[in-house]
Amino acid sequence: MKDKLDKLKKAEHKLDKLKKAEHKLDKPKKAEHKLDKLKKAEHKLNKPKKAEHKLNKPKKEEYKLNEDKKNVYKFDKPKKDKHKQLGNQGFNQTSPQFLFNQYNVSYTVNVVGIFYNGETIEQATSRFQRDIEIANKIWTINGRSCIRFDITKVIAPGLLGNPDGTPRFAESINPLELQANTGIINQIIEFHKQEITNPNNTIFVVYFKGNAFSNGSIGTGGIQGNSIEFANGNVHGRVIMADRSIETPTNDPTRQFNTLAHEIGHVLFTRLEAGQFTINDPSPTAPYVNATNKPFDGSPRSHNNDIRNTMWPVALEVTNTPILPRIDEIQCTQARKSPLVIVQNLFMQ
Repeated sequence: MKDKLDKLKKAEHKLDKLKKAEHKLDKPKKAEHKLDKLKKAEHKLNKPKKAEHKLNKPKKEEYKLNEDKKNVYKFDKPKKDKHKQLGNQGFNQTSPQFLFNQYNVSYTVNVVGIFYNGETIEQATSRFQRDIEIANKIWTINGRSCIRFDITKVIAPGLLGNPDGTPRFAESINPLELQANTGIINQIIEFHKQEITNPNNTIFVVYFKGNAFSNGSIGTGGIQGNSIEFANGNVHGRVIMADRSIETPTNDPTRQFNTLAHEIGHVLFTRLEAGQFTINDPSPTAPYVNATNKPFDGSPRSHNNDIRNTMWPVALEVTNTPILPRIDEIQCTQARKSPLVIVQNLFMQ
């Protein structure tokens, strides 16, 4: 009986050993466990890290920069002019280069009005503003400014007097004095230009009492200075105007002519060619062709053959007219080369 009991214990003992061996087989081996750990690490490496994800996202600063680039593009594009000026709408198609200059560069000329026609400063200022407004509307291409004329000063000393104290009228003044460096026009401008900060970028417009000058003209314009002064930019423009240039013979102040815009053209077209001054109109529709059905003109090369052009030799009334006289692109390009013109790059402002 005892032997059987010992055999049974030995059998139980073997069974326990078998169970322990089976238990060891069921447990994951350490090597397999380590392999699983490595696989998990590899899985983590394959996953995009949060930091990397943030780097791939556009930064707020970069987004703002892109928005700024959009703003630059908008700045480059021409804005619609809410106050589009009348004048040359629907005229010749404008070249891309000309449009580029329009949008990126400003061209201005200072103007000073000197009224020796007996008007008060209030009357003179109102009249000069009206003339300049008309000139600015005419000196456009497709509604955009070619050259802008800015009023610097208005002076109203009263009537021009003779040495004996009597008033001097336009009829006794020879417009050729405008080209001379002596005479009454030169004296007036030399006296008043001392009050002007930058006279070399200025057109002085002198108004006289009377219907017309001694040669029958109602206005004339040119440049003071010699060729050396002109080449160095040390010149100023001069225009003289009689009362009929701003009023009709009936002296109706509500009616307006294009005279100042026309005379400014003569000033800005003045240039040196082969060392000599010329004021010829550069337009392809110039010179003016005298004909039996056209008014006589003693200086056809400085005037235009197109009656719609502001350089047509006869003054045109522009009061309340829907179609103003115009300038063309060639005239604008030449005028911008004048040493009187102030050129400013808009991107530098």
